[in-house]
Amino acid sequence: MASSEVCAIEAPVAVPDETASRRRGLGLAVLLAGSFMTVLDAMIVQLALPSIARDLHAGSAAIELVIAGYSLAYGVLLVTGGRLGDMFGRKRIYLIGMAAFTLASILCGLAPNAPMLVAARVLQGATASLVLPQVLASIRVGFDGPERRRAFGLMGLVMGAASALGQLAGGVLISGDVFGLGWRLVFLVNLPFGILAVLAGIRWLDESRAPHGARLDPFGILLSSAGLACLLGGLVGLHHLGLAQASLLALASLPLFLWFGRHEARFEERGALPLLSIRLLKLPAFILGALAVMVFYASCSSYYVSFAVFLQFGVGLTPFHAGLLFTPIAGIFAAASILAPRLIGRYGTLVLRVSALIYAIGYAVVWITLTREGAPDLFILMPTMLVVAAVQGFIMTPLLNVVLGALPESHAGMAGGSIATMQQVGNALGIAVIGLVLFAAASGGAVGALHPGEAVLGFTNAVAVEFVAAVIVYALLRRLR
Repeated sequence: MASSEVCAIEAPVAVPDETASRRRGLGLAVLLAGSFMTVLDAMIVQLALPSIARDLHAGSAAIELVIAGYSLAYGVLLVTGGRLGDMFGRKRIYLIGMAAFTLASILCGLAPNAPMLVAARVLQGATASLVLPQVLASIRVGFDGPERRRAFGLMGLVMGAASALGQLAGGVLISGDVFGLGWRLVFLVNLPFGILAVLAGIRWLDESRAPHGARLDPFGILLSSAGLACLLGGLVGLHHLGLAQASLLALASLPLFLWFGRHEARFEERGALPLLSIRLLKLPAFILGALAVMVFYASCSSYYVSFAVFLQFGVGLTPFHAGLLFTPIAGIFAAASILAPRLIGRYGTLVLRVSALIYAIGYAVVWITLTREGAPDLFILMPTMLVVAAVQGFIMTPLLNVVLGALPESHAGMAGGSIATMQQVGNALGIAVIGLVLFAAASGGAVGALHPGEAVLGFTNAVAVEFVAAVIVYALLRRLR
């Protein structure tokens, strides 16, 4: 996504004809391993949050930042990761990214306290931003025609499988408590796979880069990072800083974003490629699409985290049994993601609008179910949760293509990296906002001591917020043609 902004002409390194097909296949397997690990890690951590809260005596802000810090670092640096691959070689940056991601995973697994874990998660997100852009760009320049379509199809299938396996794997690893490591295994499990991916990548990946290197924009990265950190920091820190201080911190993001806009405009006027083109902000389709992507991803991230907390604190399930319940949810999501492009091809964007409407109705039904008297009944709740997961799959897979397809062709490549960044900002924003209601009942921010009634109330309030987000997504998609 990010790397498609740089140049229309690419320069892959040639290999002998007799080994090219086999080498491309093995190289694709290495690339898909990188995308699998980054998605698996995002999903597997969610079930570990209650265990982390108990073990490290972490407050709500720390628990939110374990997820939001990863997404924020990932989103802010995603475009930069693509540029680095274009400039210095995608194989090189992929291998550096995978090695650094593995090291960051070890630091997460060995973290002695909550602040160290949050710092390691931010580092993990930053290193993940070096991996995914190289996967996308390497597939685009290394394959042509039907092979390229099959490669991207396999990538979607692998990422769907990672989503489906992540929850179950997290439950198994935490409940197994091998060597007494508990939740730390969800991070340390990356070590053998990361080493194998790096060694195989050295052998089987081909190098490619853009023939004309792009310029980095370090000051733009600094301004955008500071602005997002202030905005999300104000939301995450509301419980601890108080309304006045948290509001001032969030409002401090406004001048930073305005400064960032002026800087990017000057950067673009000099003929360089900005992190966010000001020309894009003049296109209504981009504004609507970017907002739809951000709000939708915010609702998805908050949905999975709030449900994981509800299952373990509210219902009293072990991580293993919670993982078993998550598995059909993730499986239906993956199946819907695979089916969605065919439905879009037949019925167009009507699929998105109908799915968004069902998405909002599904959250309304979940909220009504939770507000009934008596303990929540999973046998009543789960069918609706499965429907919500299915429509998430119908929306998520084609949403980016629909948004980019609504733009003039000359802007599509430039918008790709910006829209991908909005995904991760949405993830971080969703976690920050949902933490305000999900953990509001925790006395003194002691998430690990949540009582069942508090967890059920927090999840009920979280679903209400997610319903509002789903309605906003539906309204935006109705206007996006």
